[in-house]
Amino acid sequence: MNVLEQELINTQLALESGVKLQTRVDDDGMVRSEVFIPEPQGFYAAGEAPTMQELGVTGDPKKVAGAGLSTVAGMAGGAFSGLMGIVPDLIALGAGPNTQEAADKMQTAYGTEAWRQTFFDFVDTLDVPEPYKFLAKDAAMVGEITGLPGAAAVVKGAPKVAGAIGEAVTDYAAGAPARVAERQGSVTLGAGVDPTAIVDDAIVAGQKLMGGQPSFAARTADDAPVIGVPGQYTVNNPSFEPVELQRKNESFIAAAMTPNNFTAQTARLDEIDLEFPDPLASTQGYVDMMSRALNRQDVPAPPVWMIEHANDMNKWSDWFKQLTPAQIKAANDGLAVQNRFKGAYAAGAGPELTGQLMLWSILSRRLSAFPHESGYKDLAEKAMPFIQKAARGEWSDADTAGWLNMVKTTIPAGSPGKSATSNANDFGKVFLKKMAVPDASGKSGLARLHEMIANQDMASREIRREYYGIAQDTGIKNKILSFALLVSGRNDVVVLDRIQINQMWGGGEKIYDDIMQQFDTSQGLAQYEALERSLMTRVPDLYKMAGRTEAGTVGRYHWESWVRSSGQIVSHPTLETVVRTSAGDATPVANVPVMEGRFKSKYSGAKYEKLPDGSNRYIYETSDGTPYSFTKQQLDDTLDKALAKNSEVIPPDFPRTKAGKGSVEPFEGGSIPWYDFEGVNRGKLDELIRAAGTEIK
Repeated sequence: MNVLEQELINTQLALESGVKLQTRVDDDGMVRSEVFIPEPQGFYAAGEAPTMQELGVTGDPKKVAGAGLSTVAGMAGGAFSGLMGIVPDLIALGAGPNTQEAADKMQTAYGTEAWRQTFFDFVDTLDVPEPYKFLAKDAAMVGEITGLPGAAAVVKGAPKVAGAIGEAVTDYAAGAPARVAERQGSVTLGAGVDPTAIVDDAIVAGQKLMGGQPSFAARTADDAPVIGVPGQYTVNNPSFEPVELQRKNESFIAAAMTPNNFTAQTARLDEIDLEFPDPLASTQGYVDMMSRALNRQDVPAPPVWMIEHANDMNKWSDWFKQLTPAQIKAANDGLAVQNRFKGAYAAGAGPELTGQLMLWSILSRRLSAFPHESGYKDLAEKAMPFIQKAARGEWSDADTAGWLNMVKTTIPAGSPGKSATSNANDFGKVFLKKMAVPDASGKSGLARLHEMIANQDMASREIRREYYGIAQDTGIKNKILSFALLVSGRNDVVVLDRIQINQMWGGGEKIYDDIMQQFDTSQGLAQYEALERSLMTRVPDLYKMAGRTEAGTVGRYHWESWVRSSGQIVSHPTLETVVRTSAGDATPVANVPVMEGRFKSKYSGAKYEKLPDGSNRYIYETSDGTPYSFTKQQLDDTLDKALAKNSEVIPPDFPRTKAGKGSVEPFEGGSIPWYDFEGVNRGKLDELIRAAGTEIK
């Protein structure tokens, strides 16, 4: 007998309800039982409950055993239906963190009513006399009312009342996985049927849903990659059984969402959403979601750092509170521009606004803000006629050639934006070309995208999905599209870029290049949506615990956690110029300097600016804030002198990166610019700045 049945027998499981259960096990292994129900319970009215003798089972060991076990099984079933009825509190005793959404789903699948019907259906399948079935069902109803003695008391923190029985309940729930794996020594009904098997299955499912102990195992570098992710960044989930779909080894969520499979894949994403309402509740839950999405046991590893912090609000808020005032201000400045976009869309801005926003966004691929935004300022005005043509549904090979030539001749020598040339080329020859194709009604893909973004009632996840129904392989994937949606005024979106992936999955380790490929597909959409729905329930509390007065949204969290994780101060000032350019301002990008916000870069603090006459310059300030103008060559010479090992500017213990002198990233000193490192001689640096630059009056 297992722990539950022993408790049922030894305590008679009916002290509170008046049920008397007298049971013994004889040497021959038979159970001798008699049950008496003095009050109306279950199927019987007052005074009508029969004893075992009245059921005609006294004297026949097999009949006595059958009736007795029916009673025990019924009480077990009823007790557990009652147990499941107080989910999530009781299940949490043998599981982990939970959420209200998970609890609601748990109640539906495994709560009192669901279990009762399952048990009744089970009893009806048994090859035993009808009186036994009635007895089992009646005992189940008694068990529901009685429950497991002390269980509720344990949940409510009354250990004196709970006693050893409450501990047995916890032990029983915790031991369910082992019993599922090895069903031995259980009481059986009929021809070898185990009446506790369904109970254990329910507990195990509940523990997975509510965040129980993980059953997955890490894989190694010698193991085969999974959807392009190397073996050492993947896990094996043996509890998942792949299902048979239309094709062998088919994923539930396809790697590519296209206009052809868009409807079917959207429906499957909805299923994942319903089955896993809170994927960040546990590592096992996240791994189970990935197994379901990929329909396989080997899946990419979960975001362990994010899950750990999402379930330890104190640790998470302590980390989040380390934002500096300057970083918070930069994030606020960036978020403030959302209102400009909202206002422009609400006022009826044309598709030029969306086209410019997508240009700004695609230029960020694999680049930091400094070259990305500098490139946008160089290209924004010259890009306008091409965007307008694509929005009208007009594009030819000549337009592609014209675009490529424009990029080549427009980004000036010495601009940080030169690094964005490849991204800029793709915007014309891939994105505009494909988004210019009209649909059956004659509307271009760019016009359709514009209408979706302009609709503030449309959720970000809906737009992301619909985007893949417009065109295929446009050069803009989940990260870039999500960033554009965030900028456009939506705060229900995460952006899985280099900084966020390194933090959420690696705790800051630089693993992005190894694992990023999993996030750009429609399978990646499942992960975007998973993070968004889990974070939406937690981020507001994070902001309160961190002492912040701003409304905690997923969008704000992305922005601020990004600067917290990256060691940068970035506000994306050129977002303002996107609105101006689309509105046709005469000099939309002039006098909006872009600053190098990476602390470790030698250019940290340097700014790149376009002037009204079309020329450009670099700006670098002395320690008292006086700005000086430089050409690219002048600034390089000045900074190289300052960072030379024999210079009088930097101290002997200056923490260089391995790249050393002349590198764009010479400094490895944490969350401060290199010139703020202790021992740096700012006076000598100011002398070099004044000697080479021209003061800006």
